[in-house]
Amino acid sequence: MNKFAAIAMSTATLAVLVLNAGPASASGGGSSGTWPAAFPLPTNPGTLLSQSSTTAVVRSTDQVGVVQAKLDDLYITEKGCTQRLGVNRPRDYLCYNPATSKSDEVLFTFAALDATVTDPSVSQTNAFYIQG
Repeated sequence: MNKFAAIAMSTATLAVLVLNAGPASASGGGSSGTWPAAFPLPTNPGTLLSQSSTTAVVRSTDQVGVVQAKLDDLYITEKGCTQRLGVNRPRDYLCYNPATSKSDEVLFTFAALDATVTDPSVSQTNAFYIQG
């Protein structure tokens, strides 16, 4: 029983520390700027909710599977990027950057949404850019 109380107390202390961590940054973890134009986002149809130089969030009226197919077309067919397959990597592309002679990584995660009267979006795409 004492172990349980110690764990509960540690968890409560951690929750207080996290909740009192100070103001949150809305710029994607300290990044600023705009999403790199060389790497297209699924905005047709779609609304760009937020962006920085390394992250972006897009909501769409397209289902997640349709967005994924559009990204494959954009990145694999049109840009010639290579898709990395793996667990917990819904869409992960390596794209050669001639400016740096390295491969940049663009990772996308997805969430299915329930449309509402005020927001008809049925999917959200989170984009992450990692320069090679």
